[in-house]
Amino acid sequence: MIDGILGALDYRTGTWQGYWDNDVNATMDLGKRRSVSNVEVNFLLDQRSWIFYPTEVECLASKDGRNFKSIQKYKIDAAVPDEDVQIKKYAFDLASKEYQYIKIIAKKLGDIPEWHLGHQYDGKTWIFIDEIV
Repeated sequence: MIDGILGALDYRTGTWQGYWDNDVNATMDLGKRRSVSNVEVNFLLDQRSWIFYPTEVECLASKDGRNFKSIQKYKIDAAVPDEDVQIKKYAFDLASKEYQYIKIIAKKLGDIPEWHLGHQYDGKTWIFIDEIV
């Protein structure tokens, strides 16, 4: 998620990190306190492949790795039918403050919605995330 390679519309390229029926909880250690002005993260939507946007995405920051401050949270209506394959970027403004740790939490949708073909198989959703910039 921090190799600098952005994911493509085809999830099979190997550039995405996939989480099946799990939330994403990713913490980056910047090595030392640095001035951080913004953080961006990308998610893939490909509902035919059971890949849905998360229901919420939150960015948190910390100076010590223990006490995290919530910067911003996006609520997402992830269960809306959409036939298009898309990449959505979420950006967070940190107002050029100094932090050593950045955390991204993305909450899963969980069960496949009733309108989706995968629902009849008691399917669970995927979250695909790529770069945290």
